[in-house]
Amino acid sequence: MFGRVIVQNKLSVFTALLLGGWLVMPGGDGAQAYVMGQDDRQVANDEEARLPEVAQTGIIEIQDGGYVTGILTGDNCDVVISAGHAAYYWRDYPGKDQHKGTLRGGGNFLFRLQPAQHGRGYAMTLVKSGLEHTANLADDRQDWSLFRLSEPALPDCKQIAYIRGGGYCSGQILMPAYHFDRRDTLMVDRSCTIKDVINHEILVHDCDSKDGSSGAPLFCRDQAAVTLLGINISGITRKKLVDPGEYGKESRQFNYRNHKNFAVTIHGEFLQVLEAELQASARRKLQRQ
Repeated sequence: MFGRVIVQNKLSVFTALLLGGWLVMPGGDGAQAYVMGQDDRQVANDEEARLPEVAQTGIIEIQDGGYVTGILTGDNCDVVISAGHAAYYWRDYPGKDQHKGTLRGGGNFLFRLQPAQHGRGYAMTLVKSGLEHTANLADDRQDWSLFRLSEPALPDCKQIAYIRGGGYCSGQILMPAYHFDRRDTLMVDRSCTIKDVINHEILVHDCDSKDGSSGAPLFCRDQAAVTLLGINISGITRKKLVDPGEYGKESRQFNYRNHKNFAVTIHGEFLQVLEAELQASARRKLQRQ
């Protein structure tokens, strides 16, 4: 599927061919993979799996058959952060009755941790998305969503620390995510870097991604501290895609070249809505006790 134009002036040189929005759609219409050279995605190891920031990364299942990645947070373990196009169609899908600017799946979303172990799915409702405003559908800076679970997904969880306005990381970048070729397996790229920070709103990174990884968190791990930098949203390539495999098949080879991936930072309205929802989550926990 062809993605949105990023409205940042610094990025406008890349808009000749923009492939964006890693959400898996039934009957996907594009061969998308953003793997730079060698595929560095690895199954989360035991030490990483014990990190709350990794363990609280799950799948958002959408009634239209698609899915994306999301990160669980909040004192009450009932807030999920993801991409804006997890919630809204950013373009029309002919023949599928899926229209630009409308709520995906009729607003029916499930959040699931550990799908490989058939973890329970929790119903959730959309709190707010930057893409609910029609004027924002073409703006990657607004590609964020916050959801509220119908009940806590865990008896106890960590409130994820985040950096306002993103930034560079002096430690290790981690991106845990779910991808279409390993749909139920949490994969981590621990070999990627932040290439650029644009106006404290967009991060340019090279974490390896495939469809389904929209909404994945980008973390900075600096010794014992793990901090959320931004949310993975879209990618771009400036060369012809080479794909000898078949879309949706694990046999597909990782030989895409000259790509860049983007993440939206926690800034502006996104920051305001997140802080308000985290406060509300803390109140819900008090009411539950």
